[in-house]
Amino acid sequence: MSILENEELSIIEWDKKFSVNIRKIDKQHKQIISIINDIYDLSIQDKYKPEKIGKIIDDLISYIKHHFSTEEEYLTKHKYPDFETHKSEHDKFIGKVCEYQKNYLIHKSLPVVNLFNFVWDWFTHHILVVDKKYQLYFEQKN
Repeated sequence: MSILENEELSIIEWDKKFSVNIRKIDKQHKQIISIINDIYDLSIQDKYKPEKIGKIIDDLISYIKHHFSTEEEYLTKHKYPDFETHKSEHDKFIGKVCEYQKNYLIHKSLPVVNLFNFVWDWFTHHILVVDKKYQLYFEQKN
Protein backbone atom coordinates (compact mmCIF):
# COMPACT_ATOMS: atom_id res chain seq x y z
CA MET A 1 0.00 0.00 0.00
CA SER A 2 1.26 3.45 -0.88
CA ILE A 3 1.72 6.18 1.71
CA LEU A 4 0.64 8.70 -0.91
CA GLU A 5 -2.84 10.17 -1.00
CA ASN A 6 -3.20 10.41 -4.76
CA GLU A 7 -3.38 7.60 -7.28
CA GLU A 8 -0.24 5.51 -7.64
CA LEU A 9 1.53 5.60 -10.97
CA SER A 10 3.62 2.40 -10.64
CA ILE A 11 6.27 3.33 -13.14
CA ILE A 12 8.12 0.11 -12.30
CA GLU A 13 6.45 -3.25 -12.62
CA TRP A 14 7.69 -6.64 -11.45
CA ASP A 15 9.38 -8.57 -14.20
CA LYS A 16 10.39 -12.22 -14.09
CA LYS A 17 13.97 -11.17 -14.88
CA PHE A 18 14.12 -9.97 -11.25
CA SER A 19 13.21 -13.39 -9.90
CA VAL A 20 15.86 -15.33 -7.97
CA ASN A 21 13.57 -18.37 -7.76
CA ILE A 22 13.22 -18.12 -3.99
CA ARG A 23 9.58 -17.32 -3.27
CA LYS A 24 10.11 -15.40 -0.01
CA ILE A 25 12.91 -13.25 -1.46
CA ASP A 26 11.01 -12.58 -4.69
CA LYS A 27 8.01 -11.49 -2.62
CA GLN A 28 10.21 -9.07 -0.69
CA HIS A 29 11.76 -7.75 -3.91
CA LYS A 30 8.22 -7.02 -5.13
CA GLN A 31 7.55 -5.03 -1.96
CA ILE A 32 10.76 -3.05 -2.51
CA ILE A 33 9.56 -2.21 -6.02
CA SER A 34 6.35 -0.92 -4.44
CA ILE A 35 8.36 1.36 -2.15
CA ILE A 36 10.45 2.54 -5.11
CA ASN A 37 7.21 3.38 -6.92
CA ASP A 38 6.11 5.37 -3.85
CA ILE A 39 9.39 7.31 -4.03
CA TYR A 40 8.80 7.97 -7.72
CA ASP A 41 5.23 9.13 -7.07
CA LEU A 42 6.50 11.51 -4.41
CA SER A 43 9.19 12.85 -6.74
CA ILE A 44 6.63 14.00 -9.32
CA GLN A 45 4.07 15.51 -6.95
CA ASP A 46 3.50 19.22 -7.37
CA LYS A 47 3.15 19.96 -3.66
CA TYR A 48 6.18 19.48 -1.45
CA LYS A 49 5.24 17.46 1.62
CA PRO A 50 8.25 17.00 3.89
CA GLU A 51 6.48 14.63 6.29
CA LYS A 52 5.99 12.18 3.44
CA ILE A 53 9.67 12.28 2.53
CA GLY A 54 10.63 11.41 6.10
CA LYS A 55 8.09 8.59 6.21
CA ILE A 56 9.13 7.08 2.90
CA ILE A 57 12.81 7.09 3.89
CA ASP A 58 11.91 5.47 7.22
CA ASP A 59 9.80 2.86 5.41
CA LEU A 60 12.58 2.14 2.95
CA ILE A 61 15.23 1.71 5.65
CA SER A 62 12.98 -0.45 7.80
CA TYR A 63 11.88 -2.75 5.00
CA ILE A 64 15.27 -3.04 3.35
CA LYS A 65 16.86 -4.02 6.69
CA HIS A 66 14.18 -6.69 7.05
CA HIS A 67 14.83 -7.93 3.51
CA PHE A 68 18.61 -7.94 3.87
CA SER A 69 18.29 -9.88 7.11
CA THR A 70 16.12 -12.49 5.39
CA GLU A 71 18.49 -12.78 2.45
CA GLU A 72 21.60 -12.94 4.64
CA GLU A 73 20.06 -15.66 6.83
CA TYR A 74 19.31 -17.67 3.71
CA LEU A 75 22.83 -17.22 2.32
CA THR A 76 24.39 -18.17 5.65
CA LYS A 77 22.14 -21.19 6.11
CA HIS A 78 23.11 -22.48 2.67
CA LYS A 79 26.80 -21.60 3.06
CA TYR A 80 26.98 -19.20 0.12
CA PRO A 81 30.74 -18.76 -0.48
CA ASP A 82 30.56 -15.06 -1.44
CA PHE A 83 28.49 -14.10 1.59
CA GLU A 84 30.87 -11.44 2.95
CA THR A 85 30.98 -9.55 -0.36
CA HIS A 86 27.21 -9.77 -0.67
CA LYS A 87 26.67 -8.50 2.89
CA SER A 88 29.11 -5.66 2.22
CA GLU A 89 26.92 -4.53 -0.70
CA HIS A 90 23.92 -4.49 1.65
CA ASP A 91 25.80 -2.50 4.29
CA LYS A 92 26.94 0.09 1.73
CA PHE A 93 23.38 0.54 0.49
CA ILE A 94 21.99 1.03 4.00
CA GLY A 95 24.78 3.52 4.69
CA LYS A 96 23.95 5.55 1.60
CA VAL A 97 20.20 5.61 2.32
CA CYS A 98 21.00 6.68 5.89
CA GLU A 99 23.03 9.57 4.41
CA TYR A 100 19.93 10.64 2.47
CA GLN A 101 17.95 10.42 5.70
CA LYS A 102 20.53 12.45 7.65
CA ASN A 103 20.61 15.16 4.96
CA TYR A 104 16.82 15.28 4.97
CA LEU A 105 16.70 15.62 8.76
CA ILE A 106 19.30 18.41 8.73
CA HIS A 107 17.92 20.40 5.79
CA LYS A 108 14.23 19.43 5.96
CA SER A 109 14.30 18.92 2.21
CA LEU A 110 15.56 16.36 -0.23
CA PRO A 111 15.66 16.10 -4.01
CA VAL A 112 13.44 13.01 -4.05
CA VAL A 113 14.28 12.29 -7.69
CA ASN A 114 17.91 11.76 -6.61
CA LEU A 115 16.77 9.25 -3.99
CA PHE A 116 14.62 7.50 -6.59
CA ASN A 117 17.45 7.31 -9.12
CA PHE A 118 19.91 5.99 -6.55
CA VAL A 119 17.57 3.34 -5.13
CA TRP A 120 16.31 2.16 -8.52
CA ASP A 121 19.80 1.98 -10.05
CA TRP A 122 21.20 0.15 -7.03
CA PHE A 123 18.26 -2.23 -6.76
CA THR A 124 18.28 -3.27 -10.42
CA HIS A 125 22.04 -3.78 -10.45
CA HIS A 126 21.95 -5.66 -7.15
CA ILE A 127 19.26 -8.11 -8.26
CA LEU A 128 20.34 -8.55 -11.87
CA VAL A 129 24.04 -8.94 -11.09
CA VAL A 130 24.76 -9.61 -7.42
CA ASP A 131 21.66 -11.64 -6.45
CA LYS A 132 21.79 -13.57 -9.72
CA LYS A 133 25.18 -14.91 -8.60
CA TYR A 134 23.67 -16.66 -5.61
CA GLN A 135 20.76 -17.84 -7.73
CA LEU A 136 23.20 -19.49 -10.14
CA TYR A 137 25.20 -20.95 -7.23
CA PHE A 138 22.11 -22.54 -5.70
CA GLU A 139 20.85 -23.84 -9.04
CA GLN A 140 24.23 -25.47 -9.72
CA LYS A 141 24.42 -26.81 -6.17
CA ASN A 142 21.04 -28.49 -6.50
